[in-house]
Parts: sequence; C-alpha cells; structure tokens
Amino acid sequence: MSETLDSNMSKLLSVLDFRDAMSNFKKKTYEDYFYNYRKSISDVTEEIIKMYASETKEEEMVSAAKSLVSYAKDRYEHVFFLKKSTELIDMQCMMVFYVLPAILKIPSEEDSRHFTDVICSTWCEAFPKETISAATYEEIYAGFRTTIFGFDVGGLFGDK
Repeated sequence: MSETLDSNMSKLLSVLDFRDAMSNFKKKTYEDYFYNYRKSISDVTEEIIKMYASETKEEEMVSAAKSLVSYAKDRYEHVFFLKKSTELIDMQCMMVFYVLPAILKIPSEEDSRHFTDVICSTWCEAFPKETISAATYEEIYAGFRTTIFGFDVGGLFGDK
C-alpha cells in the first residue's frame, strides 16, 4: 500500500481556502480557480494514477479514502462547538465543488468514478447525517446559469 498517497490525501482539502474557493465559485472564475487547484495537487494526482495501476488498488482506494476522511473528521472535531456545522458544510462544499471533480479529471474514468464512490461512502460513514456525491467539472460548470426566464443575463452583472 502507498503510505505516500495516504499521507498526502489531506492535501486535497487542506490547500483549499473556503472563502477564496467560494468567491471563485461562479462561471467567470471557476474554470481558472479549478485548474489552478488541480496544479496545486499534481503530486497527489500522480500518486492516485500509480494507485490505479496497482495490483491492490481496491485496498489502496479504501485506505486513501479513509485517510482523507480522517483528516476531515479531525478538522471537524477540533473546531469550536458552535462552528462545527459550518465547518462541515464548508468541507462538503470543497469536496463536491473541487476535490471530487478533480479526481474525476484523472485519466481512467472507471477507476476515478469508483474511487470517488469509495470516498463518498467513507464520508457518509464518518458523517452519518451527511451525504455527498461526485459530479464532473463539466457537469458543475454547465450548471452555472446565464439565463433567467429564458433571457440572457450573463452580461448584466459583469459576468460572461
């Protein structure tokens, strides 16, 4: 098993600043921010690609997912009581908007989809009242609206 991957999985969440990531979660800036995020985790991506080629990839996927979720759980546990729910929602947003789509961008669509499924189920085990699911970058980007009631409003707010 890859101890390197397990020890680096936390980077997928730790490099993201919630405020910065959310302020860039709009059609105009999401693409650049997402691709910069992917560059910042390229070392982890390389380890994931190696995992996909491994004979023991199933066990390694479970171990890597547990490592990532363990980081999130630890982060959640060390937040002041009144801020726990906010921290959890913030991490879930980062997982759904950036981490999981970045994993789905890794070559080998079948392995990437399976790995995100393992991560999501591990997340749900750690946070039983919460559910996350993976969507591709393209699905998320296509979801940004530029029309309201059929009228193009992309330019009204300085966004295109």
